[in-house]
Amino acid sequence: MAMTPEGEVLARLLRDTVTQPAQVARLILGRKLPTDALWTGLVLVTVLSVLMVAIMGALVPSSPEAMAATVRITPFTYAVILGGSLVITIFALHFTGQMLGGQGALADTLALMVWLQVLLLVLQVAQLIVSLILPGLGSLVAIATLAVALWVLVNFINEAQRFGSLPRAALTLILALLGVGLGLSVLLGIIGASV
Repeated sequence: MAMTPEGEVLARLLRDTVTQPAQVARLILGRKLPTDALWTGLVLVTVLSVLMVAIMGALVPSSPEAMAATVRITPFTYAVILGGSLVITIFALHFTGQMLGGQGALADTLALMVWLQVLLLVLQVAQLIVSLILPGLGSLVAIATLAVALWVLVNFINEAQRFGSLPRAALTLILALLGVGLGLSVLLGIIGASV
């Protein structure tokens, strides 16, 4: 089955996001997408991520021990936690980058985080397929996905903040994650979850 021209562009952009994340970041930032569209995109990728987790849970069963240790939450609660954590992460990355001398706008960070979530959705689909065909390799794909996500995210931070320094972008990520941890603690406290 032949891929449509739009599909080919999307596939190339996804591949280039992994192999040349800085160039893709500049391409996305150059589009100057409307902020409303970016927030809508964030909601969409949040909903799709929740659906993907539900599909993975239904198709790739966990062991009885893992099931017993798993906290059951509703899809709505998961969407609130995921969406909230993404919003907190976006603000944390933006403001931490600004404190470290970054020049980017909040919309820059938002645009790149939405695209990163699209990439992660595609990688989740790959993980699901691998887990169904070769169950033992699913966890290796998850580890590879994490490594790819970190690589892309550090490059995206560097471009969004116009640092010109991957180490400064990595420091931004580390400091922002500390802030996100604090923010998620507050969010989970508000919705009544306990750890």
